[in-house]
Amino acid sequence: MKYLRTRGDPAPRGFSEILLEGLAPDGGLYLPQSYPLVDDATLSRWRALSYPELAFEILSLYIDDTPALPISQVAARARRLKRTQGLDVLIIDYLQLLKGSSKEN
Repeated sequence: MKYLRTRGDPAPRGFSEILLEGLAPDGGLYLPQSYPLVDDATLSRWRALSYPELAFEILSLYIDDTPALPISQVAARARRLKRTQGLDVLIIDYLQLLKGSSKEN
């Protein structure tokens, strides 16, 4: 999925390019070039999902250029750390996720 600025430069950009920018340099917003369609069968399947699973499914429609650790795995690890070590805050180094890693953390 590509994103366009609401003002200025018409060049489409990927999610990983715009994520850390917040607003576009010209003060505008980034909006999807097109919005995904969700059919009745998909909505029906989504009704049975947990919140983290549903969030992953929806975000996957908009974030398709990052071959990183799936959000579901990040959430599972965070829940485990909360349970075993009392994790209260989770800060994700998104740039590291974009590059990926060959070792399990």
